[in-house]
Amino acid sequence: MLAGRVVLVTGGGSGIGEAIALGLRDAGATVGIFDGPIASRADANGAFSEVAEANGPLDAVVHALVDPAALVATPLEETDPASWDERCEALLRTALWCCQAAHDALRERGGRIVFVTPTVGLTGGAGLVPYATAVEGMRALAKTAARQWGGQGIAVNCVAPPVELVGAASGPDVAVPAFGRLPDARTDVAPVVATLVGDAFVTGTTLVVDGGMVMAP
Repeated sequence: MLAGRVVLVTGGGSGIGEAIALGLRDAGATVGIFDGPIASRADANGAFSEVAEANGPLDAVVHALVDPAALVATPLEETDPASWDERCEALLRTALWCCQAAHDALRERGGRIVFVTPTVGLTGGAGLVPYATAVEGMRALAKTAARQWGGQGIAVNCVAPPVELVGAASGPDVAVPAFGRLPDARTDVAPVVATLVGDAFVTGTTLVVDGGMVMAP
């Protein structure tokens, strides 16, 4: 499906990012991985340029970078400004810089951007308020970028797996998936990502890949 495509995966060195990177390789893509911290737009541009130099011009970017600190459960009433910045604002800034760097890389040829935004952004999550807020912010960023850059041939979408796949523990009220199990990141989530980084005529949307827990538009 993706033969000849060059895809950069942020966070592709471990966890769900690594599984998605492996799944994209299964689909035939050449995958470049960036797994370090991104402290500025210049950092993002530099990292993206390094991957492009090693693998060829980018056709797509998948932002799957997860900060483990954001997944530490904390009661909302105990969330102080420093914790909010670390677990919410910092994630949004990183997403912004990666989105801007992706645009710099894709604006001449068009391409695809996919954000991995766990379903906690759609449902909320007790103890994960900063992270859930950041995830919903990324979805808004994706929709806005999709509207602005569609004329340049750039599609921007989100894929929403269960939050358990990014390393957060599930709560007692988590529904049983309709399929009876959680998805596998490599064999269930990555093929949906592969569709979105291919030629699908889709932009500005969120595809939920959770086996049938969140059933909403």
